Amino acid sequence: MKRFLWITLGLFFLGLAYLGVILPGVPTTIFVILAAWAFAKSSPKWDKWIHEHPGFGPYLIGWEEKRIFPKHGRYAMMIMMGISMIILIFTVEKIWVLVLIGFAFALIIYWAHAYPGSEAERERWIAEGKAIGWRQRIWRRGNHGQI
Repeated sequence: MKRFLWITLGLFFLGLAYLGVILPGVPTTIFVILAAWAFAKSSPKWDKWIHEHPGFGPYLIGWEEKRIFPKHGRYAMMIMMGISMIILIFTVEKIWVLVLIGFAFALIIYWAHAYPGSEAERERWIAEGKAIGWRQRIWRRGNHGQI
């Protein structure tokens, strides 16, 4: 029963990821990661399939093995957030809602920039001793005492 629920959840997330490919504003990456997580808990067959998928596989493996968040995905995310914020400015009347959403967007952008955008960038960060990941940036001091 548990296995069936995990596979169903994985297929649900996979469906949302495919929607994200064709619909602007719907994220893709997070749903691929969630689908892989659910498949890893339930089905070696589906787990293998998503990791070998020509569209999702390379990005998923890059994230799992090296915590690489591709630059084009980051830029697409920021563009969609900007468009969303412009629409919200003209449609939402309560300023506190705009501030809250703007703050959430800023945190997401900070999170996204805490990861390298390519393998070459990752190697450069490692050579420079730069922290990879938002938790390391917050909790670990860098070479010059910066947080």
